[in-house]
Amino acid sequence: MKILLSLMLAGLSLVARADVVDDYLQAQMARNHIPGMAVAVVRAGRIEKLQTYGMANLEWQQAVTPDTAFQLASTTKPLTGLLVMRLVQAGKLDLQASVRRYLPQLPEAWQAVTIRHLADHSSGVPDHLQAASVQAYTEAAVKKGLDHAPGARADYGIGGYMVLRQIIEQVTGKDFAVALREWVLAPLDMQDSAFDGALVEDGMLRSRQVRRRATVYEWDGADQANFVFPFGRTGIAAGGLFSSIRDLSKMAQALDGDAFLPAALKQAMWTPAQLGDGRNNSFAVGWALARLDGRPTVGHSGGPALSDFLHLPQERLSVIVLTNAQKMYPYLAQGVARRLLPPATVERKALPDTRPEVTARVRQIIEKGMRGEVQEDAFAADARKNFVPPMRNFLFPLLQALDPIEEFMLIEERPNGPNLTRLYAARHGKDWITWDFGIDPDGHVLGFGPR
Repeated sequence: MKILLSLMLAGLSLVARADVVDDYLQAQMARNHIPGMAVAVVRAGRIEKLQTYGMANLEWQQAVTPDTAFQLASTTKPLTGLLVMRLVQAGKLDLQASVRRYLPQLPEAWQAVTIRHLADHSSGVPDHLQAASVQAYTEAAVKKGLDHAPGARADYGIGGYMVLRQIIEQVTGKDFAVALREWVLAPLDMQDSAFDGALVEDGMLRSRQVRRRATVYEWDGADQANFVFPFGRTGIAAGGLFSSIRDLSKMAQALDGDAFLPAALKQAMWTPAQLGDGRNNSFAVGWALARLDGRPTVGHSGGPALSDFLHLPQERLSVIVLTNAQKMYPYLAQGVARRLLPPATVERKALPDTRPEVTARVRQIIEKGMRGEVQEDAFAADARKNFVPPMRNFLFPLLQALDPIEEFMLIEERPNGPNLTRLYAARHGKDWITWDFGIDPDGHVLGFGPR
């Protein structure tokens, strides 16, 4: 009888945990008008949860399944990182080698650019150049010149990944999509992952078929509109892969073991390089580095927030959330992880606040944003023009999903030229968020976002 009771209680505990995640995600779907979603929780190599919700296609009323292929957008980069490290393992690439080893036609000025620089956004290769091929992009980048010395700083973008793709194709002798399939997707049995090769020509969009593709939607305040992300055919090393929650759970399982990629290479993939100012880069080889309540994390999001892959190496825990709603902020995987992990003990020490009027202003910005309002006179003139409009689209979903502020404190302040960077720790119910604000000399806000 005691054994039976223990088993029943254990079962109730598992159900309760599952309900916490389901309730959280379904509430976020309703609040943010998300048509369809999928979630995976992988711990120590075992899939603990793989669940789908809502509709992949509203017109055909097709439900999301574990095999529905969602647009990953920039979450493609961690897979590119895995491809790079597999090629390192095979002796085809060296992270520290100059790009001129693989593309000797590059000028002497590029000698200091390494494979790692390309993969961690610190190469200085210029961004957003118009080119019909990766070779043409590299030629245009050479003509324009590097934006900064390699490793001096990190500028998130696509330029380095264009050159990285050319090098991968050079050393494998294969198109990037074929190389990714042969070195990463096929070995992990990721059968629902593919590029659509979208291309806009003469005002028309052409793309290849992707099996069981979820339609992307944009909520316009009254209805859902179809939304297309045409990543094109040149930038696919940086974004544009479609994949299913089942496929990505296989990738997460591989991260928890050493068979697919040895521990030393995973460590190299996730170890940041030091930038020119002495700080560690927040990007590594295809992966973004952060902390969740003091716990180190690696991962990436894409869209905004069509995909969110979060991995906690020390806990051997991965949380993956996929959606087909394009106006979102990448916080859902963090929200799920917080509901699965014990509360972290992170010391948050308030600094003496010499400008309490600024603190009151930024807190009011957050609280008004949680109600769907913008206090425009709290922002600098340029920010009203350049920051507030995307804030409405990008930050509002996050702000409106938060619980009321219960604690709010200044935890860091540092000069940034004539301006200030101020970090605030805010407790929204059970969740702590670090808010990063840029402040001009007059105390007006230049921009802000969560850390």
